[in-house]
Amino acid sequence: MSKNKSKRKLKPIEICPNGHYYNSSRTGEFCDVCGAHLDLPEDTPGDELLQLAHVEPRDRVCGWLVCIEGPHIGMDFKITDGKNYIGRSSLMPIHVFGDTKIEIKNHMVIAYDSNTKASTILPGESKGMIYWQGKAIFNPQKLSSGERIEIGESTFKFIPFCDDDFSWEMKSEGDDEEPGGV
Repeated sequence: MSKNKSKRKLKPIEICPNGHYYNSSRTGEFCDVCGAHLDLPEDTPGDELLQLAHVEPRDRVCGWLVCIEGPHIGMDFKITDGKNYIGRSSLMPIHVFGDTKIEIKNHMVIAYDSNTKASTILPGESKGMIYWQGKAIFNPQKLSSGERIEIGESTFKFIPFCDDDFSWEMKSEGDDEEPGGV
C-alpha cells in the first residue's frame, strides 16, 4: 500500500433551502430529505425546478426512530432495508449528532429484513449501552411498534412502516394499493 494514500475530504453538515440537515459529500446535489436541488441559481425557472425535484428513491423508508427525549426531541430518523448503523458521525446511515453520550460509530444497529418483514435492534461494536423497553440489551431483539430505545441521553420510539400488510417488495410485485390501504 502506498504511504500517499489519498483520503476523501468530507464536507461539513449543511442546511438545505427547506431547513433540512444534509451532508453533500454523501447526497450530492440533492437534499436526501425533501429532494430539493442544491446550489441552484435563485432565478431557475419553475419548470426546470419541477424536473430537478423528481428524484428516484435510493433508500426506501421501512420505519422510523422518533426522538421523544433528548437533544433531538421531535426529530425522526429514517430506517431503510438492511442494517442501519447508528452513531454521531455523519458517515453513519443514522447520525444523531449533538448527543455526546452516543458513540461516534456503530453505537447500535436497527436492521430491517425484507424477507421476514421484521425489524431487529442489535448492539453495535462500541462500548456504549443500549436500553430497550428499560432493559439493557446484549443480544438481538425483535422490535415492535411503539417500543422505546434509549442510547446516550436520547430516547427514541420505534415506528414501523413495512410490515405484513405492506412492503416495498409487495409494491414491486404489482400491488397498486397505497401504503396503509389508502
